Amino acid sequence: MIQYPFVARAFAPVAPLMYIYHAFPFAPFLVFLAVYSGIVNNQSLPRFVRYHAMQAVLLDVLLIIPQVILNDLWKAPTDPLGMQAYITAYNTLFLFTSVCAAYGMGSSLVGVTARLPIVAEAADAQVRDM
Repeated sequence: MIQYPFVARAFAPVAPLMYIYHAFPFAPFLVFLAVYSGIVNNQSLPRFVRYHAMQAVLLDVLLIIPQVILNDLWKAPTDPLGMQAYITAYNTLFLFTSVCAAYGMGSSLVGVTARLPIVAEAADAQVRDM
């Protein structure tokens, strides 16, 4: 966020929560379970809320795969071309996530169901009205 100070300013109000979230190794997993069991599977909540929560959960799962590949399997290269590919991969993930989050939040604010690429069909299958 040092490269983009306007992004750092936008996240400043939630910085303490982000610090706590990243300070504990199992916090992301616990939040994942809480959202899935507390929101997605809660039939008393409207389908609209459960559907968007499920899309967020699926988007999180989709982000884990490239994160594992980039962090664990493909260590940061030392040559300039490899480093540029590494940076481009991270920037692409950031851009994809940011666009999906902005689209989902904007759609929710106007009351329209967001159909995020890749995850919309899976979210439909998971969120059933009983």
